[in-house]
Amino acid sequence: MRRDGLVRRLARTPEAAGPLVEAAVRALRALPASPPTSRATFAARNLSGAHTLDEGTPLATLVLFGIRSLTGFPDGSGAQWRREAWASAGLLKDDLSSTVLTLNLRGTASLDWAADVEEPTVLTLRSLTRRAPDTLLTAETVHLCENPVVLSAAADALGPACPPKVCLQGQPSAAALTLVRDLSMRGARLLYHGDFDWGGVRIAAAVGRVVPWRPWRFRAADYRAAVTAVAEASNLTGPPVATPWDPDLAVALTECGVRVEEEVVLDNLLMDLGLESR
Repeated sequence: MRRDGLVRRLARTPEAAGPLVEAAVRALRALPASPPTSRATFAARNLSGAHTLDEGTPLATLVLFGIRSLTGFPDGSGAQWRREAWASAGLLKDDLSSTVLTLNLRGTASLDWAADVEEPTVLTLRSLTRRAPDTLLTAETVHLCENPVVLSAAADALGPACPPKVCLQGQPSAAALTLVRDLSMRGARLLYHGDFDWGGVRIAAAVGRVVPWRPWRFRAADYRAAVTAVAEASNLTGPPVATPWDPDLAVALTECGVRVEEEVVLDNLLMDLGLESR
């Protein structure tokens, strides 16, 4: 902050700088928020009012700067990037817009009905942090995937017999991380599969920082086998990322340089789910 002159630009005067920095420190000491909460609720509880962290205020800019140091969130820009950066510290626009897509998790009348009629269900962060039923969070094994097409195909192919699934839909939301954390704490075994590219590896690593998981056809041998099934391969983009669950996967990705999306190996994933459902 000193090097960039951020406080000087935001506060404009030394008299305003002191209270601004003091409020930012007070906010950062209370982060990350667990369970995640809305930014307005957090501000009302920890600062001078519900709107003190509204978009564009000097304090919001300063706290967001600190959050990036606190959580290691990468550089970026735009409204979506800012929402994700806030969420990395557990601060959300609200507790309804953060959602997670699931299949065959049970525990309420609506969830049981959805499972019986072969329909995926969207859970909000509010539902997970306020009245999550115990039975929802006691599945023995839960399969995690990155893309909704995998969950949709599993619902079509296996229906109520499909093992419980959670779809992260790309970069995991606060709702998704809350759900998988609760599942793990209650003893569920989490099996993960995602896209074979650097973005998919980053998502897997992000989930691994929250909960332990085991790879589900997400090792180097699985990638090399999948490469042979790609009709028109697209090249990997972005900087390489370590794959601590299988260091050879990062090596294989670098050597082959080919992106393999989950849809390419969908038949294999459905076969695994079918075998487990018997």
